[in-house]
Amino acid sequence: MSDLKAETAPTLYRDGAFHQDLWTTLEEGADLSDMNNVLVPFKQALELFVARTNLPQAFGVVVGAEDDVAELAPYLDKIAVIDVSFPGFGDGRSFSSARLLKERFGFNGEIRAVGNYILDQMPFLVRCGVDSFVISSPKVRVGLERGDWPEVTNYYQPTGADGDKTIARRPWLRSKQSE
Repeated sequence: MSDLKAETAPTLYRDGAFHQDLWTTLEEGADLSDMNNVLVPFKQALELFVARTNLPQAFGVVVGAEDDVAELAPYLDKIAVIDVSFPGFGDGRSFSSARLLKERFGFNGEIRAVGNYILDQMPFLVRCGVDSFVISSPKVRVGLERGDWPEVTNYYQPTGADGDKTIARRPWLRSKQSE
């Protein structure tokens, strides 16, 4: 039975390769006693921080698309991993959450994409600060196993990762020089 569970469990994809996912996602209200490498739901994490509960050394938070990551800002130094959830591939709120965590709040831990995203979105997620992907879609897995990684050469929206290269990638923003 445990072999079957391991085969059907999502796989972590990071740095161009598949890895074993060492984190366990807990249900709301689960007991954290004597646990490490656990991801807890957003609301429960906030309650634990406010109550000043002793947290496991390896502690993570699952952020839903509807959650306001600004509420985590005072506690980011206590968080090792944040899962940003995608309820549907057309729902872009978690793109914003990842970008805010990295660029505005300076989160240095790992941000993982979880849920319903597609292969074509993965390069954009990396630009927004996502470090790894929990692969649950068979189509995404097959594409990654084939070595597919969509090439995106032009971006409409700059990110903090672009630095000074932003204008070079967006020639339509260059000012016209007088003739």
